[in-house]
Amino acid sequence: MTTYELGPTRLYTPGERLLHGKGADSAVGGGRAEDWVALDRSVWSGTACTGRNRSRIRVGFRYVDGREIADWERAPRWQEPSPGPGAPSWSLPPTESEVALCLGHADARVRATALAHTGSGALPVLPLVLIRCADGDQRVRALARAAFDHALADADEATLRRLAPLAALVGMRWRYGGWVREAVFGRLGGLPDEAVAQLLSGRGEEVRIAGLLAGVAYGRLGLPQVWAIAEGDPEESVRGHAVRTAMRLTLASGQQDVLDDARDRVLALVHADPSCNIRRTTHAAAIGAGIFRARDLADLATGHRDRRIRRRSCTAALAHADGNTFLDVLLSARDTTVRLAAVGQLRSAGRGNELVRHLADSSAVIRAAVCRELHAAGDDPRAHYQALCADPAAVTPAAVIGLAEQRHPEDAILLGALTRHPRDAVRARALSALRMLGVLPDDGVPPFADDPDPGVHATV
Repeated sequence: MTTYELGPTRLYTPGERLLHGKGADSAVGGGRAEDWVALDRSVWSGTACTGRNRSRIRVGFRYVDGREIADWERAPRWQEPSPGPGAPSWSLPPTESEVALCLGHADARVRATALAHTGSGALPVLPLVLIRCADGDQRVRALARAAFDHALADADEATLRRLAPLAALVGMRWRYGGWVREAVFGRLGGLPDEAVAQLLSGRGEEVRIAGLLAGVAYGRLGLPQVWAIAEGDPEESVRGHAVRTAMRLTLASGQQDVLDDARDRVLALVHADPSCNIRRTTHAAAIGAGIFRARDLADLATGHRDRRIRRRSCTAALAHADGNTFLDVLLSARDTTVRLAAVGQLRSAGRGNELVRHLADSSAVIRAAVCRELHAAGDDPRAHYQALCADPAAVTPAAVIGLAEQRHPEDAILLGALTRHPRDAVRARALSALRMLGVLPDDGVPPFADDPDPGVHATV
């Protein structure tokens, strides 16, 4: 094999090393759980593209003329001679590399045939048999489990410990992996600590998630270790799993000091974590677990920089047993949606008489909601708007627009008087209100063009 300064293992994937005759142990590299999964996926990817003009892969640098070629057409494939049953196109007897290639083959018939050549003596490919125990094909799965169970009958503890990390990875993250997890851990009496350590130090996020879930499920990781992962892992997906796991462990503990510690950690993550996804994931998990107090939710609803967190906090605060205690805090929020939700809660909280105070809200959406609430209570919002606009000291720009939103042309006289109000914002809104009611003709606008206030001038 030609090499180009870098060794051949730098240029070939694990599956391509098998393709060139390397044994399974040589092809898999370090032999960690993630290496075996990478080998299996590499073989599947290579054999799946056979016959689709993508099976010849040039390996090496583009400026090297004599680049090696990884040709997946050379891999064993299913042959159907006539007459007679089909069989893989491998050597007789097949070599270890061919068996390993067939165990990860994209064709389920090839995988099933390869399992007949694996037994208690085929230890180099036993991890691949373990992976096949969670195969998506039912027939392959059944054959693999029978072969694996037979192999484990003669396996010593050292072999089982070597298989434990892979069994945890496949068992925790694959759909049909539960059988193999119980088969290995049942013989070991549990999950070894070194298996958890290997998975948690893995390179891929899937591997570390499996280590987290398995470590917690088998009692090898406590709440402090889970929080350390939630606060320190570089991958957001791993941290998200750790946060949700920490919430479950916190609730299961039933201890107030553990709950208080979790609340402090969660608030720190929600406020200060640089990742938006982690802030939102942590916030949602804490709400689901009931970690927050009503005051925490009210503060988040009014002060957090993330709109989604503000609004979810508002919903949770209003649903909290003590939510009505902090209704005034929500009513003063800058977020329109938060104020709107709080206004909608006033009547059910027995404070319907306070709705009038919010008729002059700066948001048209909230003004409309208050009007609906007043109508539902049998009150007339127009009368309140007229009272506000008739008092020069109490009138506000929002009240002026609110009166116009009632769409009664009879209010034009009251609004016309406000075009001479000493406050410039009231004068500007009065002009807009008259225009909304359709009572300010085009020739009635120029007289206001000489208003000294820039706001009124812009409105004109």
